[in-house]
Amino acid sequence: MAVRRRNGSGTSEAALQSFVAAAPHTVAIVIYPETSGYDLAAAAEVFSTANNQLRRSRGVNHDVYRVDVVSSTPGPVTLEMGLKVVPDRTVDDPSTPIDTLLVSGGNWDQVQVAMNDPKLIGWIAREARSARRVASMCSGAFLVAQSGIVNSTITTHWAMCDRMREKFPHLDVRADNIYVKDDKIYSSSGSTAAMDLMLALVEEDLGHRFAMEVAKRLVMFLKRPGGQSQFSAQLLAQSAPSDNLGKLIDWIASHLNDDLSVEALAGRVAMSPRNFARVFLAETGLTPAKFVERARLDMACQLIESTRQPLSAIALKCGFNEQQMRRAFTRWLGTNPAEYVARFRGSALEGDAGVSKRVKASDHRGVPPCLP
Repeated sequence: MAVRRRNGSGTSEAALQSFVAAAPHTVAIVIYPETSGYDLAAAAEVFSTANNQLRRSRGVNHDVYRVDVVSSTPGPVTLEMGLKVVPDRTVDDPSTPIDTLLVSGGNWDQVQVAMNDPKLIGWIAREARSARRVASMCSGAFLVAQSGIVNSTITTHWAMCDRMREKFPHLDVRADNIYVKDDKIYSSSGSTAAMDLMLALVEEDLGHRFAMEVAKRLVMFLKRPGGQSQFSAQLLAQSAPSDNLGKLIDWIASHLNDDLSVEALAGRVAMSPRNFARVFLAETGLTPAKFVERARLDMACQLIESTRQPLSAIALKCGFNEQQMRRAFTRWLGTNPAEYVARFRGSALEGDAGVSKRVKASDHRGVPPCLP
């Protein structure tokens, strides 16, 4: 019996070649005045890099992804950063069928204008019906929600989630997710999460191994380790105004296996344990113990994602014993380390049947992100 070689987790090399043969797959990116330049560039760059990597590694001599930039009106569009972009076409122009429809975020005032543009919103709704998938980036989620195509779950930048709930009370707004998948509708949180989502879409199309190649070209994680929120311990602490605490946080990140008790940490900043605990909580929103546990958990997630080390070794490297690590996974992520390994050493978008597939990540400064 012939055995098909697998391209990472879940996609065979034959399936990759089949996807390539069916090219081009049109990726349409919706923009409007003061669109986020990062959103536009992140989406275009990931799919462009995938095209180039297919040429390099698979000998493909054509673009598998065709990226079109679409706007509501003709002429140059000024992005939020001030650059001008000439769209490939407008919503009035005829086009080839869209495979992946992407909606960029942008300046909130202009997002509201776009939400009230019946021509643009109507076009998104019509194209979404025939597109294989639709994805929003950052505040682009408001345009997608306005089009009426979202059934239940959505995310956007954490600072805009309350606004999303007010405008669309029927939707389940996931404030702590890097990105979510609800049927064929995807949404990502802040701008940097756009690259995580685009890379996950490439993985969905072309497999884990190929997506790893693209991630390496882009010098980024294949997926910022999933199962948690937009906020890692490190990210939550970055707003700390105290320079002493900022330096201590950086030190913690590289000394996770040390004694990180309140007494030991207080001694490093020449404070009493009681005063240190009070100041740390006030400046970071976390108690020292919770911060340390979360920092260790973030590192454990990253090691699970990026290595094949046994869980016992990972626990020791992160300053846990195995029981402590299990408790941390349960408390913060609602799962256990073994289940996390099974899920997130595979596809970024895999999930339980019948459940919204959610991938969460954390930004990082010193402490590697626990993929979302």
